[in-house]
Amino acid sequence: MLPATDSEGYDMTGFDTARLDDLVKADRVHSSVYTDPAIFALEHKRIFRRVWLYVGHDSQVSKAGDFFTTRMGGEEIVVTRDKSGGIRAFANRCTHRSAKVCQVPAGNAGRFKCPYHGWTYGLDGALVGVPLRPGYPDGFDFKDPALSLAPVPRLAFYRGFIFGSWAAAGPDLLAYLGPIKSAIDDLVDRAPDGAVEVGGGVHRHAYRGNWKLQMENLNDYAHPAFAHESSITAAKSAPRAHDVEMRQDDIMAANGADNAYITNAGVTAYPGGHSFIGGLPVENTASPEGEAAYRAALVARHGEQRTNEILAINRHVQIIYPTVAFQSIFQQIKVIEPLAPGLTEVTVWCFRLKGAPPEYHRAAVKFVNAANSPASLILTDDLSIYERMQVNMLERPDWIMLNNGFGRDVPGNQGGWHGSGYSEMPMRNQFATWRAYLQAA
Repeated sequence: MLPATDSEGYDMTGFDTARLDDLVKADRVHSSVYTDPAIFALEHKRIFRRVWLYVGHDSQVSKAGDFFTTRMGGEEIVVTRDKSGGIRAFANRCTHRSAKVCQVPAGNAGRFKCPYHGWTYGLDGALVGVPLRPGYPDGFDFKDPALSLAPVPRLAFYRGFIFGSWAAAGPDLLAYLGPIKSAIDDLVDRAPDGAVEVGGGVHRHAYRGNWKLQMENLNDYAHPAFAHESSITAAKSAPRAHDVEMRQDDIMAANGADNAYITNAGVTAYPGGHSFIGGLPVENTASPEGEAAYRAALVARHGEQRTNEILAINRHVQIIYPTVAFQSIFQQIKVIEPLAPGLTEVTVWCFRLKGAPPEYHRAAVKFVNAANSPASLILTDDLSIYERMQVNMLERPDWIMLNNGFGRDVPGNQGGWHGSGYSEMPMRNQFATWRAYLQAA
């Protein structure tokens, strides 16, 4: 007998959403929220099939026929620019027998042909070719829109960044982002030409742990001194050089900032699960000549006052809940893709600031490699801890404490809250949003 399912086919047997009130408290959550397959299924339906999710950047499809594949809420999609210049996104699933139509991660094409039986689709997703037509029943309508590749119901764009939603209705993108749209502004405003583009390749890794562990880590300043102690010690002992591009040891040394600095750096959270944490004391980002040329380019575009405002923003990681994080000062974003209760994939993209000196992009690539490559001294620390946490939560279910700063956070501007850099308020904010989504009918 097949399990009971909801209208979208996800197994919802045996889980009562009222139980979430017993699993998520103001200052703690039960470990089953990370391990229960029924909860993961509920997340899939009520979060990832409803909210706005990061899809990509328009520079990845700069001309007609350009395309790339990605995942959105667990489903693979194709994003392409059609002949009229519009950006489209549709499920990477042939409407004939469900084969994957597009087999490569990116490229340029005039159409998409399924490798199984040759059904062919245009850049707009419409079915344009079917081999062996005489064999189909009389009256079979090859122009039926249902035979087109299934479109993502809603696409929206903000300053070149593409977001999609599987929900046909709901808040528009800007309403969804609210104050955290400043994360995107913070990146794009740093480009002297007023635009960014994806530059270079991509880092992708997976870990055997729940997706929420990564999202919590992104605004957690309490862990670096312990989880990354070895790399901090090595970086602080390295000779300093202030006339070269930013190096990986600058970032690693900054992870060891003193308690007073981290406390004052602070953390801010907004309704909807979004948040950001104050910046690290990175010592050098570019050569003096490169920094002077960069500033001059910004001043030429924005003027002195606006340039000062742009460069004064110092945020380490900015979270657009539930799955994307901007590190604007380092020109990178991180996208988290839940695959199973205990399996998560992370993709990291590097961006080029148009109009900035070339060394700024070289520095960004160095940081992306230092922080996210398989050989990273930082990444491997975190992934190992996530995986051990997941094992412990399965073997010994218990409460997970999120009470640092509890009762001490204060209301901030734009409807948000502000706390010490060590406060676990971003995690509490994520879970308040998480429970609201899961309990929404």
